[in-house]
Amino acid sequence: AVIESGEIILVIAAGGALGSTLRQAGMSELASAFVPEATLLFLPMAWGITAIVRIAQGSATVAMITAVGIIAPIALAENLSYHPVYVAIAIGCGSKVGMWMNDSGFWVISKLSGMNEMETLRTASVMVFIEGCVGLVVTLLLATLWPML
Repeated sequence: AVIESGEIILVIAAGGALGSTLRQAGMSELASAFVPEATLLFLPMAWGITAIVRIAQGSATVAMITAVGIIAPIALAENLSYHPVYVAIAIGCGSKVGMWMNDSGFWVISKLSGMNEMETLRTASVMVFIEGCVGLVVTLLLATLWPML
């Protein structure tokens, strides 16, 4: 049990360290310059940062934890006009975008389904991209209709 949980702790720690490093490098200030006040544009920004990290390094878990490290200082400083859970949902949806060959999930789907790499890129990668985009749209809609849950 220790070995299995140790791997999970290492992944979470690596994501937190990456997020902290990027925050210390000024990524939070740079990101906040794009959305000067707490509008609904903050949600696509959180989604986009997560998606970029996911595409760059492959792990959805590390992407979400890294994005939280960048987004949290901005979200805490702003007076959001909607519940913070929408920021978490946008980050989660952003982690669905960009499944490709540097993602272990890509290989699990590819090998267990019997698809080759190109078939997996054309099907599973497109499916999770659509999933992440639809999730963002639904999150924006819900944040508009029921801002404080």
